[in-house]
Amino acid sequence: MDRLPPSFTSLYRLVLRATSASVLHHSTARKNLCKLWRPTFDGGAQVVRELQSYQLPQSERIRRERLLSIFQRRVDVTLTLLLNSANYRGVPHRVIRNLNLLRKRHVDWVHGSYYAQLSKNAWKPQLPPTAPEYSPKPLVPESYRAAIAQARRRENKEADECCWDALGEVVKMAEGRHNLSLGRVRLKPWVIEKS
Repeated sequence: MDRLPPSFTSLYRLVLRATSASVLHHSTARKNLCKLWRPTFDGGAQVVRELQSYQLPQSERIRRERLLSIFQRRVDVTLTLLLNSANYRGVPHRVIRNLNLLRKRHVDWVHGSYYAQLSKNAWKPQLPPTAPEYSPKPLVPESYRAAIAQARRRENKEADECCWDALGEVVKMAEGRHNLSLGRVRLKPWVIEKS
């Protein structure tokens, strides 16, 4: 695999330093925001690597170069936002702070909504095979009250998903209108925690 050009890696390091300065070097906020911008730079790095390969036809090469120039313009505007956030405590600082909180809440929500269900069903080797945890659960609740609670939980989960989808659309519209990058959320695959 070819190395990325120094201009691209220095741009990434510059974004990381500007991100740290924009949140006043607060370590948790810095980590959250760096994880937001990493998938964006991974996509940019993939385009750079494709341009470095010599097997691309001319039309695809022009398309990739156009994508890379759009990426660089968006990163320039994002750097301006980060600089304003570091220097002034106005709207840019609140936007960056809210991006940090948004990413943290989204990760907490995904872990609570999806990963918690998987860890409940994980195999526990210290239990005997006849333990009640391994007995199948009925799909339909036994009582009317339990059925209502299950339906309410399902409706709340659907509403949560719709809200996160709508919020993602708002972020994409803001990125398109102001020609900047606010990052992408990428979650790691679920792994069973050893207790």
